[in-house]
Amino acid sequence: MTTLTVNIIDEKDLSVLQEILNRFGLTYKVDSGSDHIFSKSEIDSLLQTRQDYVEGKTTAREWTDIERDLNSAFN
Repeated sequence: MTTLTVNIIDEKDLSVLQEILNRFGLTYKVDSGSDHIFSKSEIDSLLQTRQDYVEGKTTAREWTDIERDLNSAFN
């Protein structure tokens, strides 16, 4: 068995690809999102960070820090 992973940008393309796979008799699984579920503490931390920024208690974060956090959550 071989697994093929395809990242579909345009949602309209999904139905076309599914039709092709069905015509070939291939089985497939559609994963339309991340399985990561944010904990209450993660959500609370995000909301607190936002509030601190709005109140001028902190500055914006560097993109590299944000990207690292996102990668750890989704990879």
